[in-house]
Amino acid sequence: MRQEVKLAALRTALRQEGVVKGDEVVFFCPDPPIGHGNPRNRSVGQLSVNLKHDWFNCWSCGFKGRNIYRLLTVRGKTKVSQEYLQELEDQRADSRRCQVVSVPEKVYDTPVLPKEFKSLSVPSRSPYYRAAMAYMASRGMGLSDVLRWKLGYCESGEMSGRIIIPSFDAYGELNFCVGRAFYEVEQMKRYRPYPWHQCKDIVWNDYLIDWTQPVVVTEGPFDAFVAEDNATILQGTILPEALVRKVVLSGVDVYFAMDADAFKRQLEYIELFLSYGIGCRYVSIRGKKDLGSMTKAEFQERKASARLIRSELDILKMRVLA
Repeated sequence: MRQEVKLAALRTALRQEGVVKGDEVVFFCPDPPIGHGNPRNRSVGQLSVNLKHDWFNCWSCGFKGRNIYRLLTVRGKTKVSQEYLQELEDQRADSRRCQVVSVPEKVYDTPVLPKEFKSLSVPSRSPYYRAAMAYMASRGMGLSDVLRWKLGYCESGEMSGRIIIPSFDAYGELNFCVGRAFYEVEQMKRYRPYPWHQCKDIVWNDYLIDWTQPVVVTEGPFDAFVAEDNATILQGTILPEALVRKVVLSGVDVYFAMDADAFKRQLEYIELFLSYGIGCRYVSIRGKKDLGSMTKAEFQERKASARLIRSELDILKMRVLA
């Protein structure tokens, strides 16, 4: 995007003319959302923007970034801000293609439901059905959750003794399948993918997500069941590239709701999204074992008070407080 186009867009978004000094333009720190912190600092201070490299830094409140998308959307998303975001993604895609190294192509299993799959929505006198529904009840889940998430179970085969949790892509096609043990057996892993070698670069249950609304990222399926609306999950400890791409292109905010032992990784994911100009919020799990141990009402209360993370300074404060 040409510098004069960026300058015009910034002037419109910030509602200031600014002072141009070569490749740099200087604005007052706007009020709000960038002028957070000490109220006396609002609408004052030097917000420097480099039009050549798109770096910006506010010397008053510490808000800074490596692209100007967040500045362009201070007053809301516009056609120019979306064009800039698309151009940014295209540049990063080109960069990734230039760095490609020839490696053997991975062969993944096609996700399928186990042939022994039975829907939990169909009542049964089977001890497996009763045990599966008892486990669901112990996690605060009921029939409405079974129907929403299309849950099933297996009485035999490789996935015997597991609740079957499918995932579907934006077109309603199965893109992942995993089983959660409902019997606490020492030799039995809690989660097991089916088939074992599935591609994990997916958006979990994409078809349930409204990409015009904020997305909640959790660690596991039962965490997402608690979060309910617009929730998706990591793949193990991995933030799928497919999820990153979809969030960046849609420009929606992200709520991170992860366990305390994943705090460091959570901040890394937040830093990644901030570099793309995506707003992030941190949902505290303090006082709870994990998100899955909360009730849905408790999660909604914490989500409503989730902390906004806008800059590297905010991340630093979180590291110190942790």
